[in-house]
Order: sequence, then C-alpha cells, then structure tokens
Amino acid sequence: MAFLKFILITFAVYFVIRFLFKLLLPFAMRKAAEKLMKKAQEQGGAYSGQGQSGTFYYEFTGQGQQENKRSQPEGKIKVDYIPPKETPERKGTETAGEFVDFEEIK
Repeated sequence: MAFLKFILITFAVYFVIRFLFKLLLPFAMRKAAEKLMKKAQEQGGAYSGQGQSGTFYYEFTGQGQQENKRSQPEGKIKVDYIPPKETPERKGTETAGEFVDFEEIK
C-alpha cells in the first residue's frame, strides 16, 4: 500500500512540475530574449522594440561592415597569408630508410 501511495505522489509531483514549466518557461525565455536585445542595443545595434504581432526583434544596422568595405579601394587585393611552399616528395631510395641485409634460412 505504501508503494502505491509513493507511485501516485511521484506521478502527481511530476505532472505538477511539468504543468508549471509549461506556464513559466515562455515567460523566462521572453525575459532572457529581452536581456539579450538590451545587451545588443548597448553594443551599437538599432533596437526596434515590439514588432508585428507582439514579438520582439533586433535589427543590425551593419555600420561596421560598411566601414570595412570603404577602407579598401576598389580593384585592390590584399593577401594576408601566403602558405609556405611544400618541398617536393622524394621517391625511391631517398625515403625508403635504411636497408638491412639478411639471409633466408631453410
């Protein structure tokens, strides 16, 4: 009887916690999204408040990307890294290693 009571209480607690998560999780996610948007706004983007249908969205103005394009004149190419040339592969006895003479024993 005690085992049956334990099982019923466990199921009841499980369903109550599951129900509370369904209620509270959207609220917590909304708050987390608002914090992220506020942080992004402080870093230089344009925050657009509430958009269509009551959802929040963030628009990046792209000012940093446009400045990078303007700093380099059109038609010029700048190479930051040139990989070193690979040495040609040696073939034959050059890479074979050391040879050891042996006798076949019958």
